[in-house]
Amino acid sequence: MRTIRLADSKNRDTFVSFGKAPSRDTIKFVLNDGSNSINAKILKSPLHTQYDSLLKKYETDEALVEAMITGDPEIDSNVLGIPIENGQRILIDLTHQPLYQTNAKEIIYLPDGTIKEEREITEIESNIQGEFPVKWTGKFISKLEAYNKFIFARKYQLTHNDGLSYDFLFSMAKELHEKKSLMLIGAGAKGNEPLIFQDNGKPYRAFLEGRIDGDGYLLLMHLSNLELKPII
Repeated sequence: MRTIRLADSKNRDTFVSFGKAPSRDTIKFVLNDGSNSINAKILKSPLHTQYDSLLKKYETDEALVEAMITGDPEIDSNVLGIPIENGQRILIDLTHQPLYQTNAKEIIYLPDGTIKEEREITEIESNIQGEFPVKWTGKFISKLEAYNKFIFARKYQLTHNDGLSYDFLFSMAKELHEKKSLMLIGAGAKGNEPLIFQDNGKPYRAFLEGRIDGDGYLLLMHLSNLELKPII
């Protein structure tokens, strides 16, 4: 389980655990005989049968098309479909040779696809366990408004480690349950920055949802990096 430094509405903070919310698969894939299906990686095509290699060999698209009509240069039956185990991803250059050193850049495109700017990638540190706790912003958002305004990409469940953290999280869940709303939370000194869960990771807006049932509670953290806006 990972941890996050979280503050409540009274600005009390502590480290609590979070992880993926448990869910049950509602769809089960089976084969024709009723046996369970499995996921597997198989080889689609080696480098020498891919377009760039074939074009280099036949020199023109027309010659390549003729070769594909009369034969199957794009298929290597000796390796096609073999299982891949313990594979490792590597970067290659235009000649399909491995790269041993790279200089990564961030490229910003305009809506028409042209490049607007190229710049060096800046290192971004995670901010969920830093000097400042993740705080309540005080902005309550009704569940209906949130689900119609934001696209939630991930969902984590916050869990307690002891009696004190149970009281801490239960009181948060109770407050949100009674409000029937989500609470926008933020990182940074002012508590208005998006959450970054790992170094150089994506920034997310985070919303807390709380539910209680007797002495039990459920405290969920919904993450979104897309907002729905009306078409003007």
